[in-house]
Amino acid sequence: MNNTKLMPMTDSKSEARTATQVRESLLGAARSCFLSSNYDKVSIRQIADEAGVNMAMIRYYFGNKLGLFEAMMIEHIEPVLARSKQLQSVDPKFRVADIINDFHQTMSQTPDFPRFLFRLMNSDGSIEAKEVVFRLFTPLANLIPMPKPLLEKCSGTDPMLVKMSMMSLMIFPYIIPAPMAELHGFKLDKEFYTNLTQHNIKLLEQGLFGEQE
Repeated sequence: MNNTKLMPMTDSKSEARTATQVRESLLGAARSCFLSSNYDKVSIRQIADEAGVNMAMIRYYFGNKLGLFEAMMIEHIEPVLARSKQLQSVDPKFRVADIINDFHQTMSQTPDFPRFLFRLMNSDGSIEAKEVVFRLFTPLANLIPMPKPLLEKCSGTDPMLVKMSMMSLMIFPYIIPAPMAELHGFKLDKEFYTNLTQHNIKLLEQGLFGEQE
């Protein structure tokens, strides 16, 4: 008996694409749709239209909308997890600067992603999507933004409060509403985030006022 999984019939827009191209198109379309809207409001038809493929392709490659959402999330999270582990395994003397620079490099690729997560996790619905996020982010909880070995070196301070301070400095600039940032005179562009990264490194390593006599 032949148990080979048959690919669904394609339409004229997708028939010339390879399997890899179709899959990548769907992931890109999912990123565009989910990041610009609410999970519950995004339909598989909308994603398929954005990717220029038949809706059956979503079922073939990902099973359903939730499967596609999870695949999109994994694309974002796995590189972060890998780099966080590398920072701890390659050099046990890594600094705060290493963590902040790595976070900036990751977020600068898709600056809308943190805003999307913030919006999703504060929404009333999207229960199944939230469950995926919690499951995928659990392995990261003890790695970023402040690994335990570095937290333990913070003498005279509560390690968990240090971690919250780090999270506030690193994540808040990516989730602040643009109109609110503009009200305070900030332009949320690449130059701003690069300068802020270096400022945060200096702030955490030297203190707000530097060494006082």
